[in-house]
Amino acid sequence: MPRLKAVYPISGENTRALPVKNLPAAISFYEARLGFSVVSQDESSATVVRDDVSLGLILSAEHEPGKAGSLAVLVDDLAVLHRELQAKGANPGEFGVDEWNARQHRTFFVREADNGYCFCFFCPL
Repeated sequence: MPRLKAVYPISGENTRALPVKNLPAAISFYEARLGFSVVSQDESSATVVRDDVSLGLILSAEHEPGKAGSLAVLVDDLAVLHRELQAKGANPGEFGVDEWNARQHRTFFVREADNGYCFCFFCPL
């Protein structure tokens, strides 16, 4: 099973407090589509974890999905994760190669439609 090793905000997101419109629906997406597990939850927030990646979800009626940002997630086996997410109905995009910090990375993207977050799953080439 592929391992998520780290998460990085791409456009200033607070990975400990990602706003969501509907907390139960967001939790369902992270569990069913991305393989996360809930480690804490109350009426207005939750923390989901998979391997070394932890994300905080915060209920926010003012959240605008069209203005949601992006997160980069470092993975140890990108091809296996792509197959896993495809089987879970997460609709991962095609593989690509992107460059940042003077390094090339193999990537694919998943959009979380209800809240607008874009996940860039990557591994260095």
